[in-house]
Formats: sequence, C-alpha cells, structure tokens
Amino acid sequence: MKCGFPVLACLLIVRSAFALGPHEILLLVNGRSPDSIEIGKAYAELRGVPESNVVRLALPFETEDWNHTVDHEAFTRSIWKPATRIMKKRGLEGQILAWVYSVDFPIRLSTATPISIQGITFLRNRLPDPGDVRHATYHSPLFAGPSSRQGLPHRTQTFDRYKVWLREDMPLPSMMLGHRGKNGNTLAEIRRCLNRGAASDGTRPSGTVYFIQSEDVRSKCRQWQLRGANDDLTKLGLSVVIGHGKPAPLQDVIGLQMGTPNVKTDRHTFLPGAMAEHLTSAAAVFHQDHQTKLTSWIRAGATASCGTVSEPYAIWEKFPTAHFYYHYASGATMIESFYQSIKSPLQILLVGDPLASPWGAPEVSMSLEGTDGLGILEITAARPVVHTSALEFWAARFIYLVDGRFIHEGHSVVIERASFTPGRHLLRTIAQSAGLVGHQAYHEHAFTVPPR
Repeated sequence: MKCGFPVLACLLIVRSAFALGPHEILLLVNGRSPDSIEIGKAYAELRGVPESNVVRLALPFETEDWNHTVDHEAFTRSIWKPATRIMKKRGLEGQILAWVYSVDFPIRLSTATPISIQGITFLRNRLPDPGDVRHATYHSPLFAGPSSRQGLPHRTQTFDRYKVWLREDMPLPSMMLGHRGKNGNTLAEIRRCLNRGAASDGTRPSGTVYFIQSEDVRSKCRQWQLRGANDDLTKLGLSVVIGHGKPAPLQDVIGLQMGTPNVKTDRHTFLPGAMAEHLTSAAAVFHQDHQTKLTSWIRAGATASCGTVSEPYAIWEKFPTAHFYYHYASGATMIESFYQSIKSPLQILLVGDPLASPWGAPEVSMSLEGTDGLGILEITAARPVVHTSALEFWAARFIYLVDGRFIHEGHSVVIERASFTPGRHLLRTIAQSAGLVGHQAYHEHAFTVPPR
C-alpha cells in the first residue's frame, strides 16, 4: 500500500521478514564474471539487499581458477582487503554480520591443510593452525551443541545476539549462492534454488526431516545425534523419519541427512527451503569426478547443501549436526542454522540461499505515520508490529537506514534533506523483535533532495 504526502498515515503489509536481515549481509560479486554479476543482481533484488551492501571485486583469477584453489596472499589481496576497505568506506562495518559470495569465486585456499573460502572468511582472514583444521580442534564460538549423546543444545540465537555476546570475537560467517563450472550447477538451476529459498519464507512447511543411517563410517559418526534431535524436533512439531539403508524415493523432504559417498539425489522430492547433504570426503572437491557433489542436491531441488573442500575424514565436528533442523525450525535463517550446527567450520563449503527462513515471520503489518515537508521528512513507527499468523511479532527496536547506511535508532526519525546530496534517496525502516531469535521486517520510502 502506498502512502500519500505531505501527510503519511497508513498500514503497510511487509512480506519480507527475516532473522538475519538483508542490510546485515555484504554481497560480494566477481566483477570479471557476467554470470556472477547477474546472480548477484538477481539475489539483491529478490532479497532486498541495499545497493550499498553489494561489492563488486575485480578478481584477477582466470575462469578455471574460480572453481579451485588460490593461495592466502591472493585471497588477501584480491578479496579480503578490497572488500573490507569498501565496507569501511561505506560505513557498513558495524552492521555487517555475514558475507555472501555470488558465483565464480575460488572455493578453497592452498594452506597446509586446505581450507574453504568460507573457513578463512569465518576467521576474519587469520590463518589457522593446520592441526586445528585437520583434527577439528578449532571450536567455533557460534556452535550451539550438543557435543555428546548426553548433551543438550543451546537455545537458538540470531547472529545479532551472538555479536552482543562475542563483541570483537565475533567471527564472520559466509555462504556461496551457487557453484558453476566443472561438476557445478547451471545458472538456471542456481536461480531456481534462490527463488525457492525466497518462496519458503514463513511457510512453516509440513514436510519431513529424514535421517538415513547405514553401516558406512560416514553415517555412523553422526548416529549418536539422532535420538536427541528426533526428540527436540518432534517437540517443535516437525515430522521426523529415521531410516536405514538405501532409501526409497522420499516425498515432501524439508531436510535430508545421510553419510555415503554416492547417492541418487533425483529420486527425492524437495520442498522449498529444504537442506540436504551426505557427509563424505569430496562433495565440494569439484575438480575430481568421484563421489556425488553437493551441487547434485541443488539440481534435485534442495535450497542448500554443503560439503568439504578437502579430505575431512569421518570427523562429525566438520559437518552440520542433526540439530541443524532444530535451529532452522526455531526461526533462524539457513546460514544462521548452519553455523550453530557446525563445530569446526573451516573446511566446509555452504551453498544455496543464506536467508531462506521457512519458520521465520510469514507476514508482518507495520504502522507508519509521518509528514513530508519541503525540508524535513519525519517518520514514526507505531508499536506493536504483529504477525497475521498465530505467531506474534512485538517490535522492541526500530532502526533507520538511508541508502543502506545506519542513521538512527528509536521510535521515530527526523531527516533533514539538507544533510544529503541532491537526488533520490531511500529510507528503510526496520522493526526488530526481542528475544534470542530476533525477527525483523522492513519498509522502504523514497525521498528526493532538490538541487541546491
């Protein structure tokens, strides 16, 4: 619904609601790849990522290198330094909680024990000890357990809550929108994956989470997790099936976890928002043809999948635990659920829609009032903000961005046009709920500063 000016008073139905918000991600695009630019632009439009949060990098790597390995110096020079410099220049450093890589980026670093591009990003470009990578003795501060059969998971939290607790020790989670090239997905498959992720938001799907067991060590290393995960997911109202052996074609899959080197992914039917993976050695070793790749799950209809970029051995800490679905069904986004379920995320490559949120806020009504004078625009956000479903969304905080940059927090904001350059600007009003899982929704209003 559009509001008229000079007086604004209306009820806005905001259909985009998130845990991690689009203004809190930095979207990195390979400026030398038309496909990376295309996918990045499509995702920014699909998810409402502010233009200021999109960073185009001039990567010097040749096409064949994008699929494989770069050294740490090349990553630092061509990705880390320019991206962080632009982020700081645009005044975004304080609000960015995660990076999102478009397609056509290197996937791993040639360290002593190769780590993924997401592993080095998570550590904020600090090289880990090779032994910590190899033996999974690095423990993520975002991991929410459990670590043993008798252990209990910590309650789900969104990244903004973790930042409050961890402060300067907050790592930098990241995810990749898609992988092309050898053993990769087509652009059409990647676009379909991202569209299905957006379509899943707030749907609270009635599908089933499948845990498939076998005598393979890849499966056995996570079997201790299943009883506790089954109990916790059932309490959240999810349907769970723990199967054995080679599964028959599965229907209405919202989650699938197994351990096997090879799997026929196209036998199954996935709901929008589904995550599927098959703990193995080479799911993200794309330059080798052996073992099923994570991209096969994306092709089959999953919204996200993952795999390691080098030999992980059967160490469960390097892969999502069964409690991934506990965090997902508690309202966290895909990327937040991944990082709360992986204890040592240094070799993992996560691919798909990071903002998919099937158990997030489905639809939010936001009341705004305001006046738009010649020199001043004033907006007041009315409390509370409430879901139109049975789940209530009480706004505990309102923040305001202009052109993607934070300008104010509070119940209302006054914008003096003289403070901005002539031309069109975009005000984003964001409502955030309280609680460990902080949902949020936003509305945008364009305003113009006349020539001086």
